[in-house]
Amino acid sequence: MTNYTFFQKFNRLNTALFLTGTLLIYSCDFSRRIDTTAAVKEMNERQVKRILPSQLTGEVDEWGKAIAQELNKDLVKSLSDKALIDTLAKRYRVEITTGTPLKLQSPSLDKKVNEILDAYQYNAEAKIPQIDNVQKTDDGSFFYFTSPILVDKKLATLSKKVQTEIATKTNLDSLSFRKQGDFVGLWMIKFSKKEVIRLTDVKKLKSTKITGK
Repeated sequence: MTNYTFFQKFNRLNTALFLTGTLLIYSCDFSRRIDTTAAVKEMNERQVKRILPSQLTGEVDEWGKAIAQELNKDLVKSLSDKALIDTLAKRYRVEITTGTPLKLQSPSLDKKVNEILDAYQYNAEAKIPQIDNVQKTDDGSFFYFTSPILVDKKLATLSKKVQTEIATKTNLDSLSFRKQGDFVGLWMIKFSKKEVIRLTDVKKLKSTKITGK
């Protein structure tokens, strides 16, 4: 091989490396930053987790109570405008519905869930105080958190027209002539076991708090 041929090939190699490096540089969009917080969160959600059934129920109970508490802060607004319901449903990856125990019952629901709704109806008729409850479906795929909706001062003092509109839209009992503390229906929150596991931080099972946008 002559010196001329050697340098000719050497120059071609340098040119190829330069062009490749240039392409790599231009192909990198440095204006886009990796959201490390989101990336870590995604990794944590996807990791294999060992969680006891009792711990899952505890998470659902804690999150369900947090959701109900948030919704009850301004009950009239929560029942009139679905914005907060939609926000919480997205944050916790749940379905939130309202209604009386009888109106919430459905053949499509798990038998055990309908039995819980029967119990709420019985308590309402017998004037027994209502409490929160967590019920798992037979196949274990879903959890239903139910929490009583009680008339607050603001709801009790609305005009009959507005009360009727709210009750009709939310499938609650009639709000007319109700006094503060009266039971008129339920918050029913459906949790997917799969999503509960994904969102659970196994290192903080007793104090898990979800935040989202």
